Amino acid sequence: MHYTALPSLLKHCQAQPWHLLRPRLPMDVDRWAETWADRLANLHEFASHGYYGLDVQDLDADSQRAARNGWRRAALQSLALLDLAYSRGLPPRSMESLFEHVLHWCNEYAGFLRSDAGLASQLRQPIDPVSNNYPAAVQLLAMPVLLERQELIPGIVERLLGNRCDCLLDYLSAVACDKEEASAQVFCPKPYADLMAFFEPTELGTEPLQHYLDTHYSSQPHPALAAIGRLIGIGEQHPHWAWEVAALVVLYELDDSRLSAYTCYPADMVALARQRLAVNELSFAAH
Repeated sequence: MHYTALPSLLKHCQAQPWHLLRPRLPMDVDRWAETWADRLANLHEFASHGYYGLDVQDLDADSQRAARNGWRRAALQSLALLDLAYSRGLPPRSMESLFEHVLHWCNEYAGFLRSDAGLASQLRQPIDPVSNNYPAAVQLLAMPVLLERQELIPGIVERLLGNRCDCLLDYLSAVACDKEEASAQVFCPKPYADLMAFFEPTELGTEPLQHYLDTHYSSQPHPALAAIGRLIGIGEQHPHWAWEVAALVVLYELDDSRLSAYTCYPADMVALARQRLAVNELSFAAH
């Protein structure tokens, strides 16, 4: 099978004018550039000299296992590029293009797994939410909400998550997938179960979200959130973005004035979502 999504993603990343951007948070720009280059180099190595594009059926059992692991690792590393790019200052509208390339590559990964006859009864979730990949699943559903691209969510839930969602993932995908109720399950109890307080009151407000940010984002990050830092190779102290909080603010049309003070809160992504929602509502009303 001929695969093209990963080379396209790499080309897109290399074309961005990083030197012209202003970081969203104080950072060592040289260190960021080294980390970014390393991540792209790893993905390029997989695309050029790894198992990318090879027919897995022709490989021995050990090589097939290595190929699957290589594809999975590359898919997760590509998702981590979103955090890195946003931290460096990539504008919200440019984040949409990057997300489209990342999602195309993740869908290609899903297609690779579906084409593997040896996995017919296994690995039905290319991004398994019942694992330490849960933050990636949250990011995959939160980003389309913030980009007002919710039409992408049903495909993500089906192809990448294998239709397996817990309470938070159900809430994030409810509008796009016409879900009437959320699961009672919580795949990653800490820290995400602390968001359940947000869903309990009859009158929604931002107080539970503020408490959640204070507890898990403002100081030492919870290990589940720090995992993505280890994945992309810059440790646990890199900026963490509360994509799930921002997406809930958009979905429930909340006043986020108190949340905007948090450095982990992607306020400009929320502003983009609201701007696009307003335009869409005006367009709908006109018709």
